[in-house]
Amino acid sequence: MKKFTNFLKKEATIGLVAPSFGANIEPYKTRLTYALKLFKKMGYKIKTFGDLYGYQEGASETKEKRAKHFMACYLDSEVDVIFSVSGGELLMEILPLLDFEIINAAPVKLFCGYSDNTNLTFVLTTMLNIPTVYGPTFTNFGMKPLDPFLKRTLQILSGNFIKQNSSSYYEPRDYQNTDPLASYNLTLKTKWRNLNEEKEIRLEGILIGGCLDVLIGLVGTQYDDVKNFLKQHQKEKIIWYLESFDLNSLKFKRALWQLKEAGWFERIDGLLIGRHLNEEAALGITHDDVLKELFNIPVIVDLDIGHVKPMLTIINGYKALIVNNENESYYQILK
Repeated sequence: MKKFTNFLKKEATIGLVAPSFGANIEPYKTRLTYALKLFKKMGYKIKTFGDLYGYQEGASETKEKRAKHFMACYLDSEVDVIFSVSGGELLMEILPLLDFEIINAAPVKLFCGYSDNTNLTFVLTTMLNIPTVYGPTFTNFGMKPLDPFLKRTLQILSGNFIKQNSSSYYEPRDYQNTDPLASYNLTLKTKWRNLNEEKEIRLEGILIGGCLDVLIGLVGTQYDDVKNFLKQHQKEKIIWYLESFDLNSLKFKRALWQLKEAGWFERIDGLLIGRHLNEEAALGITHDDVLKELFNIPVIVDLDIGHVKPMLTIINGYKALIVNNENESYYQILK
């Protein structure tokens, strides 16, 4: 795995891209505008690439322009860290238009995003061994006061790999806030669960994963280099993490079956599952039922990963330690 040397230090330059949906509707418009002011006030420099507020056929711009702007951002010598502005649906369209050979030869830069940004975070890591960050998009920082988990993200990106303890509370899935700049409404008690009720699960290995809804679209394409990635890291233990946006329990099962049959889980030493945004137990079958049927490895569920806030900041391709027992629950990036 390549190492990155550009951290989010004081006066660092942040590159902003909208490779998927962008910030063309509320609350994203207001959040982006506020986040821009916030980061500049904190002393960071900002460079924008493309029309972050734009809209064209389900995305911020045409696929050609989005690809061009991502390449320009990644290759810009002034940019230290790259944030995606938001998630979306159509980021996969730009993959055939990116020059991965040029990206591979360029200095390593951290790209941060989640959800549809899995198309980039996962592919850059598994194809090119470039570490990426599965964490907040830039519009997530459009809130006041800033949530402690978002402050933690800035620490991680600055190179301070602090222990990330589980949250105490999380936001209800159906919560609708009328104030676009309001902080998270954390009212439900967080509990990371060991799937088979083990007293403790302790995992150490390289983390890889993302949004399951997106990953199933990559299986079998020219951007599916998972088997080669696993081969390159055959001396390391592999820990997968997954979260889903729109998968009820049976869709969840079909997606996991597809990845498993494609050989993605040939080497899997542990599995972390983020809180499901869609908790529907279709035909009486729960997400837990699915996991127990398909996996015979240590599995921790309901982690702070993904769409149900707050969320951990995970570095794809980096070794980490994950511990969950009655007394402590945390994720620690290992240097």
